[in-house]
Amino acid sequence: MVAIEAKRFAKHPVFIIGVLVAFGLTFYLHLANTKDYTDAVLAMTIIPAFFIGLPSLVVAARLTRSTEVAVEAVGTAPGGEARRTLAVAGACVVPLTAGLLWIGEIFAILALNGTHANELWFGTMNDLQVWCILLALAPVACLGGALLGVLVGRWLRFPGAPAVAVVAVVVLDLAGQGIVQYGENNEYRLWVPWAMFHSGTMDDGDYQGIPDHGQGVMAGNPGWYLLYLLALCALAVGAAVWHDRAARTQRLRLALWGLLALTVVFLLLAMFTGVEHLMISEPLPSANAG
Repeated sequence: MVAIEAKRFAKHPVFIIGVLVAFGLTFYLHLANTKDYTDAVLAMTIIPAFFIGLPSLVVAARLTRSTEVAVEAVGTAPGGEARRTLAVAGACVVPLTAGLLWIGEIFAILALNGTHANELWFGTMNDLQVWCILLALAPVACLGGALLGVLVGRWLRFPGAPAVAVVAVVVLDLAGQGIVQYGENNEYRLWVPWAMFHSGTMDDGDYQGIPDHGQGVMAGNPGWYLLYLLALCALAVGAAVWHDRAARTQRLRLALWGLLALTVVFLLLAMFTGVEHLMISEPLPSANAG
């Protein structure tokens, strides 16, 4: 069943268009870049999260709902509801793979252009932390969007529910981190499902329009944040399975409570370990040249 649902996912027009836009836009930005380096690498993860993760939410919700339409139409379907839910959740490996391939595209671009030596995360984050940011904000974001779609498909039945969920996620994410993102307590932004760790430089070398400042690295621990997002993904699967009354066993209940506890622990560790405060660099010299 997982293989069948994965093929349906990969062939869905909304998913295909999202992937093409994500890869095409990343390539276009590379071609349009007049610099001899690639900057704001960590900030570019917004591209797969938005163009692959959000469309995957819609696709997964539709696939999940379609399995129930078949039951309503003919009175039968392979396996129980919980099994069908897990099959669609397993198919979410498709957007996860797309996110991983996007990282491959970024590395190919970096192999050609390289990265500016004054990127602030050099010297402030080790390789493991940088990898955790790339994984959390690209492939895991794509996976999380799809699994949220499974959850939406199971619990929300009104017309346009996937679209409403997409808007709600975007608004919640922007508002949730935007309020504190550049303040003294910017570690509190990390409760949202997609949180920036690095802000790119404006064209004039300023940081978010602030004169005489270049780039910013924000507080928090990327490794624990990655685990926090994976725990949220597991919670989404468990909550979707919980919709099936026959699957509401004591074992599943304990598993969900355990996952919830782990999620809280990972979030607290992400907030209060790692980079301790917002760090802002001087402007990139090359950005201010001439």
